[in-house]
Amino acid sequence: MAWFGTRTYVGASWTVWAAADGSMTWTEITATNPFANTIALALSFRDANGAPDTRFLATRTLAGLAQTTFLVRNLTVPNSTTGWFTLTASPTPIVPMAVIYWALATKNQTEVYTVPIEQLDADGFPIGDAAAQPRPPAKLEWHRPLATELMAAAGASDEHARAVLEFFRAAQSEPGSLDAAEPFTYAVGLLLDDEAAEFRSGFGGVPER
Repeated sequence: MAWFGTRTYVGASWTVWAAADGSMTWTEITATNPFANTIALALSFRDANGAPDTRFLATRTLAGLAQTTFLVRNLTVPNSTTGWFTLTASPTPIVPMAVIYWALATKNQTEVYTVPIEQLDADGFPIGDAAAQPRPPAKLEWHRPLATELMAAAGASDEHARAVLEFFRAAQSEPGSLDAAEPFTYAVGLLLDDEAAEFRSGFGGVPER
């Protein structure tokens, strides 16, 4: 099995919005596991001011060579929320993607906007082009803490926050330990996979993903 260590992906934006005429905005975040081993995922959201949005969070295992989709939406009318999100994967990286859908009832069509995502290592250092630059002598003071540390602040119960931390510690310290474990999914306020596809299909003019 490949070993890369924990990765955190920071999404530049997410948004939900709904109007009385049926127009709606929602955000979908997709994680693809390109490796054969099972991984642990944690997803949490912040509003535009950086405060945890307690309505939405998820943790799950994702089998090797599999994909999962998280859909965040708010059916309350009217509403409007925006912010940024973190998606953490361990023990190997994922291929993440995030898109924002704008479904306009007056035009019976849906537009899609791609969300920029930055990949960071477990210490908060950028990976990719930025990783080629010399690292500072000391660890950066990262103002966006890891998703595993956000669960308690994000409104999860103490029991769930502890379970998530143990979940990731096992993935990080015992490579392959999740492969033999029962599949695990915990989600608050999100639609996953088939539920997300069903929700999307209810809107006219949605482009193919």
